[in-house]
Order: sequence, then structure tokens, then C-alpha cells
Amino acid sequence: MHGTVSAASGRQTDVIADHHHHDDDHHHPSPDAHRAAVDAALAALRDAGGRVTEGRRAIVTAVLAGEDHHVTADELAAALRADHPTLAVSTIYRTLEALEELDIVARVDLGQGRAVYHPIDHAHHHLVCTTCGAVEEVPDEAMAPLADDLRSRVGFALARQQLTLTGTCRRCGSDPLR
Repeated sequence: MHGTVSAASGRQTDVIADHHHHDDDHHHPSPDAHRAAVDAALAALRDAGGRVTEGRRAIVTAVLAGEDHHVTADELAAALRADHPTLAVSTIYRTLEALEELDIVARVDLGQGRAVYHPIDHAHHHLVCTTCGAVEEVPDEAMAPLADDLRSRVGFALARQQLTLTGTCRRCGSDPLR
């Protein structure tokens, strides 16, 4: 487990990423794989009519090759500010929106106005504690029984990319002071 503090909310966000522990080491792609992913995303942006500027390259690199798999636009702005002081937050939002339209990143609403972006390199879902704001990743396979049940009962096909469920985490549910 590792924790990050959301710049937007200032709250601790715990992300448990059991699905990242695969034998193929999907969690730590090689620098060549990162470079290839960044180049492919920039080519897709260009093919869609977008310009590939130094700022856009920095944004795409930070999102696709960065260590944090869930970032807000404000967190990206803060991380990029030192090397790119003229990079506007509006450019970050526009680039993230373009990457989302191209199915390169997903925007995940975590409730209470919090939204994060992450690469669509693996399907997973999120459990968000409404008490403390903790976020836990859940592998796509964990939701397969729910998806199957919804499909058979009501003919509803669950979107694979993102599902956010809210409730109370184990820590808050067992804390007698809460």
C-alpha cells in the first residue's frame, strides 16, 4: 500500500494495487515501453489534429510514464511547474480531455469534486470511503460477477474502464471513534 495526498482535497488517499503484482511486471514497464507509449499517444494527438508542443509532450510523459497512476490536473501542474513555468493549467486540462477522447487515459470521478486521470493500461475500479476519502483499487476481475449478474438480470452491460463505488472502508468501519 502507498499513500498520496490529493492536492485538490489535501486528504490522504490510500491506493491498494494488488492487480499490479503480476509476473509480467506490468507495474514497471521498461523505459523503452514508456517511450513507446508516449510516442504513440503523441502520434494519436497529432493524427487527431492536435499540435505536439513541448508542454503537451511533458504532460503526456508525466501521465503515461510517471510513478503515480492517478493524478489530478492540479497535481500535474505542480509537478511540471519547475521545468515548464509557462505551462498553463488550461493546457493540461485540454490535453487530458484530448487523451481521454482518444481512450489513452480515463477520467475517474472519486466524488466530492475529486477527479483523477490514469492511463488505460489495465482495467480496474475504485472503492471510495465517504468518511476518510481513502481510495482502494479493485481489479476488473473482482467486478466480473456483478457485471454478469447485471447483464443476465436486466441486460445492462457494465463499462469496463471505470466503476466507482462509495461506502465505508475497513479502517473507518472498525474505528469506534468515528
